Amino acid sequence: MGLYDKIKKRRVYAMRVRAALCLFFLFLCSVLSSCQREAQNAGTEYTVAEKGVLSVWFFACSEDADSILLQTQDRNVVIDTGLECDSDRLIRKLEGLQVDNIDLLILTHPDKDHIGGADKLLEKFPVEQVIQTSYEKGSVQQEELDDKLEERLQEEKILTVQEKTEFTFGDLQLTVYPPGKQYDNANNNSIAVLAQFEGKKFFFAGDAKKKRIEELLEEGLPKVDVYKVAYHGRDSDNSRELVEVLQPQIAVVTAREAEKKTAQVLADVGAEVYSTYKTDVHFTVSDGILDAG
Repeated sequence: MGLYDKIKKRRVYAMRVRAALCLFFLFLCSVLSSCQREAQNAGTEYTVAEKGVLSVWFFACSEDADSILLQTQDRNVVIDTGLECDSDRLIRKLEGLQVDNIDLLILTHPDKDHIGGADKLLEKFPVEQVIQTSYEKGSVQQEELDDKLEERLQEEKILTVQEKTEFTFGDLQLTVYPPGKQYDNANNNSIAVLAQFEGKKFFFAGDAKKKRIEELLEEGLPKVDVYKVAYHGRDSDNSRELVEVLQPQIAVVTAREAEKKTAQVLADVGAEVYSTYKTDVHFTVSDGILDAG
């Protein structure tokens, strides 16, 4: 082998080594980031709702994803279940909150960042009723969830809402707003939920985008105290109009931060913005007083 060939071989070897080191470094960063997220959430104090108190948890997820618990002393309502990789962590959090059954599981739409942990939740906890949209995404994950629902629940406990429906759990009132028609996009088929407790109002918009927001603007929605921002805080053509109708005091973004236009309108209405990036967000309502903590 000539000198030139030896040099060329050494260069190829060095390039492969550098590439391998880069891949290892990226993998290590991913692991450390995941561990950091676990460590940050490990210090969270999961306090169980006392009598006469509503406790609302917006759980941190691995990426932009939704997983929410509304808990009173004897009722547990879960809205969405994050990604599949969040399921074990979600179960541990629910166990830390002494959840031993779920009265109502609302799956706003069948995207993976909303139904990912549903299978394991159904295996772990008795679920009294499930609400879901009629939209068929045709994904393997949705098909597996359908199989799990059929296995774990009687047919009458699986409700596909077609019109505005109200549920009452003691002092907690829920109004469920399904899409008025089927769209070709899962996000626009999102179920929205208005929760009311002792005069305080929470609105959860799922991943509503332009067409779904148009429908919600026709619902005569009230001003709310807390708004789970539609579509993780991403901009939509009419997201400003929805925020201006809701006039929230507090907004929760299930991402690192809201996109520019959404962030601006939230600032314009004076909303205090919280993010579930790497940390759970928690609110309580007691004696008509909303508290963050």
